[in-house]
Amino acid sequence: MKPDMIFEVSFEVCNKVGGIYTVIKSKAPRMVEYYGDKYCAVGSYDRKKSPLEFDTAKTPASMKGAFDDMEKSGIKCYYGTWLISGRPKAILIDSSGFMKEANRIKGDLWEHYKVDSIKSEFMFDEPVVWAFAAGMLVEKLAGKSDGNVSAQFHEWLAGAGLLYLKMNNSPVGCVFTTHATTLGRTLAGADVDLYKMVNEGVESREIASLDLARRYGVLAKHTMEVACANVCDVFSTVSEITGKEAQYTLGRKPDILLPNGITMEENITVEELAIMRREYRKHMRAFFSAYFSRYYEIDFDHIRSIFISGRYEFHNKGLDIFIESLGKINERLRSEKSKRIVIAFISVPASVRGEKTTVLKDHSLYREMEECIEENLPYIKGLIMDSLVRGKIPKDTCDLFDDEFVDTCRNMVAHFIEKRGQSPAKNPPLCAFELDYPEENDPIISALAKNGLLNREGDNVKVIFYPAYLAPGDRLIGLSYDKVMMTFDLAVFPSYYEPWGYTPLEAAKMGVMAVTTDLSGFGKFIGDKSDGISVIKRDNRPDRDVVEDLTNKVYQTITLARNERVNHRLDARRLASLADWSVLAKNYVKAHEMALEKAKKNKA
Repeated sequence: MKPDMIFEVSFEVCNKVGGIYTVIKSKAPRMVEYYGDKYCAVGSYDRKKSPLEFDTAKTPASMKGAFDDMEKSGIKCYYGTWLISGRPKAILIDSSGFMKEANRIKGDLWEHYKVDSIKSEFMFDEPVVWAFAAGMLVEKLAGKSDGNVSAQFHEWLAGAGLLYLKMNNSPVGCVFTTHATTLGRTLAGADVDLYKMVNEGVESREIASLDLARRYGVLAKHTMEVACANVCDVFSTVSEITGKEAQYTLGRKPDILLPNGITMEENITVEELAIMRREYRKHMRAFFSAYFSRYYEIDFDHIRSIFISGRYEFHNKGLDIFIESLGKINERLRSEKSKRIVIAFISVPASVRGEKTTVLKDHSLYREMEECIEENLPYIKGLIMDSLVRGKIPKDTCDLFDDEFVDTCRNMVAHFIEKRGQSPAKNPPLCAFELDYPEENDPIISALAKNGLLNREGDNVKVIFYPAYLAPGDRLIGLSYDKVMMTFDLAVFPSYYEPWGYTPLEAAKMGVMAVTTDLSGFGKFIGDKSDGISVIKRDNRPDRDVVEDLTNKVYQTITLARNERVNHRLDARRLASLADWSVLAKNYVKAHEMALEKAKKNKA
């Protein structure tokens, strides 16, 4: 039973917050390809952010009546186009004028579905009121359609919309998708042995108690998820591992799995990727040189680089495992007296005041030298040509540079390397930014120090903690996340809790070798198939064994010969294509059809 109209409801439509934004945005072209104008994304309107991604248009006559009715309740609806590939239709809802109904809405949700939000705060109330309004809108638009309507609701933030429809016996087929259960993520972050708890609970057919959610302060979100999972027509999660978690925490086994995909740009060849990679590597090499070279000399001919990124969840994202393995690699390379230098880049956003003044100054001096060289290149080129046409090959600087240029270079060099050889020795900072809290209280900084990673001259492993979002407009690197990631030899994501895990998939798509674990949904999906994407076994194993395996895998990768690295990068990209939306989008279509069939059956 194919829907005549499909609504995809998420707080992250036209609103980049986390991974769900990437899911919906990257999948949208396939939805438009399949459903055409019958597909419509529904999100939240923000006066500042929405115009950046959303182009308003005249409200269609078929929707105007519903929009007018909504406005009578203080809810403003905007119709238009999401400015992404596929140009899907979108409706953004401004529910700020409806917030006065928050207590009534929460009362209805408690009365009908036991959503316990009596102690909730604005961070819960705002999306609940918005989602409730989205449910009202879908009901009105579905009522004006003579055909079959399905709606998909992502996460607890959109859950109240689904509950509104069910509360009012709507014939709309409802899919609820949880990308990570609130209780599961919270328990994992609190160092609870989540997987043991889940396995034992599923085996004994038990369901997590509400007292557990209450104890960890997530009762409102958890009971919202429980209600949505159990009253929706089709319940879905993104991976097998999250499905089992949901069975224990929410009390329902998923009806279907909806793995997250990516879009492999068919018009970008492997050769073009290689050219882009070389160009951006020059850019990152300049950043590394500016960061370290004022303190000591680095042989960039023997550099290998490693990348990790994600939310600042120290244990869940495996940052503890990653840093401990870096410490062991540093010890191994030092004991071997290796010339190999490994630069580890930790891209994990945190609360910052701004770039460190010393780092900005180092980069400013580097750029001054670069600009001086660029300004003099035409002159130097002319001197070389003059020598060649006279039949003379220039052999030293006297033949190329005048005294003024040599003096300028001498002064710049003296200023740039003034930190070298100082006593006591100064080391490059571990963090490129001033944190908004004492650095000694930061888990990443503390773990680096504990594992002897201090950016000393004798350390083979150098570290840069970059706690800001990578973007073309930043003052240090000036490249987007994808372009920065493309320059690295290896991307490492040793997660403990990762319902899906876009980061290793995004790395592989860009032709970067990646490491993940069998506790991530993507790790389970891809399996242990090649060296392009390695899956470390972490399920039911002590951390010390995981650290040892990761250390060996990273060491093996940084010592690969050039031809081996090229082959592994090609293989990583090949594996990423297995998760292309051209393959995975059909699961979403199936979920929409299943929901519609069940809703029709229940209505009959």
